[in-house]
Amino acid sequence: MKACPRCKSVSRHRLKRKGIVKLIPGTKGYACDKCKTKYTWVSIINLSLRI
Repeated sequence: MKACPRCKSVSRHRLKRKGIVKLIPGTKGYACDKCKTKYTWVSIINLSLRI
């Protein structure tokens, strides 16, 4: 699930990944539309991490 790690909302939009996160395969950058938190989703382990 690509839910926001802060507010658990699924309303989001994609972001361009920056820094070392670009080098890690299977990651996608998102920003929550509700609370404006930027986070990265790691598809391999199905985990959302705040940036």
